[in-house]
Amino acid sequence: MTRINKIPAGTRAILLDAGGTLFHPYPSVGYYYSTVAARHGCKVSGEEVEDAFRRVWSEHDRIGDLRGHSDEKIEKEFWRKIVTAVFRDFRGLGAFDPFFDELHDLFAEPAVWKLYPEVEKVLRSLKKKKFTLGMVSNWDSRLLKLCKGLGIDKYFDFKVISALFGAAKPNPKIFAEALRHANVRAEEALHVGDSLEDDVRGAHLAGIRAIWLDRSDRHKTLSQDHRDFVTVIKNLRELIGE
Repeated sequence: MTRINKIPAGTRAILLDAGGTLFHPYPSVGYYYSTVAARHGCKVSGEEVEDAFRRVWSEHDRIGDLRGHSDEKIEKEFWRKIVTAVFRDFRGLGAFDPFFDELHDLFAEPAVWKLYPEVEKVLRSLKKKKFTLGMVSNWDSRLLKLCKGLGIDKYFDFKVISALFGAAKPNPKIFAEALRHANVRAEEALHVGDSLEDDVRGAHLAGIRAIWLDRSDRHKTLSQDHRDFVTVIKNLRELIGE
């Protein structure tokens, strides 16, 4: 297979992260948390909730608490803990359960999420080039519904979702599972994602080449040594030479 721009020669399978790489909540997590909270008596700005969410998300190691095999009940309880912590210092919420149930159901809806503009064109092009495409994501089972609703399910040969598999990035086990599904060796795969820790470091731990998708110029804060080590793209179009 010929070399295509940033895709190394010999690559047979391309693994892609989901959130922050292919799609994102639009306009933001904070917007939806704030909007639903207002319907249940809590007046708080989207910016305040966004800040609280990012802090709590980091404290809970992102999706890390769902590293074990999961089901819908376990997943919902995980998110209940997250949302409870986010709203710990905000006042005015009525009964918590109706608020949380509405919020949890909302984020399972594709309408809350938006593909980055280039995603479909890039996926279509990679598929046409006969790459095996896999999704490797730290997410819960709702990701399956989202992919169908966003119209990208058809491009992927398989998906490895942390809450269903039982390990989360950067654990190399989840990448090894992706290699098994793709039926390729580590050196024949490429992983692309927006997290330096989960995607780039995780892939390297599994012996897989990685590209950091940096849409907001975060790589400029890295030391020169790290910049030289990490392959960076600002847009997925760079994968197809655009």
